[in-house]
Amino acid sequence: MTSFLVKVNSGLLTTEKVTIGVILGVMALLLTLGVAFRYLLGAPFVWSESVSKLLIVWLTFVGTSVAFAEKQHITVDSVVSAMPSSVRSVVHTLVLLISIAILGTMAFLGYEYCQTVVSSTSPILGISLAWFAYAMPLFFIFSAFHLIANAIVERSFNAFETDMENV
Repeated sequence: MTSFLVKVNSGLLTTEKVTIGVILGVMALLLTLGVAFRYLLGAPFVWSESVSKLLIVWLTFVGTSVAFAEKQHITVDSVVSAMPSSVRSVVHTLVLLISIAILGTMAFLGYEYCQTVVSSTSPILGISLAWFAYAMPLFFIFSAFHLIANAIVERSFNAFETDMENV
């Protein structure tokens, strides 16, 4: 089971990283073309700003999921590291469970939000505003999956940092 979980987690992480690269590439291309068309040809892209906003929203949530997968979120652990190791384990487990609960709640609320904006459209792009919001529930679910997968595979509930004592 863990080898399957590792493959799925790794495949998802790779897909997310490729998605980040594509988003950044498209944003750079849009910026370059936008400047060229505005200043060299005198015909600006009126839609490039809206597309850039859409891409930034997606980049934020994809990046958040990658950070969960790679345990790169910032933590303040000075109090926890001063605790005995048995207490630290309990605290790490509680933090993991609370984080998963928060991500699940945010995924649900993100989905609810998508339902409220699905009938509204972007005036410039002509697409549903839900496309801006779909990243929220999707990548909150992926973030929770990464946390759960890391906990199962590593047999550790230390969700946000590597154990510096063993480095």
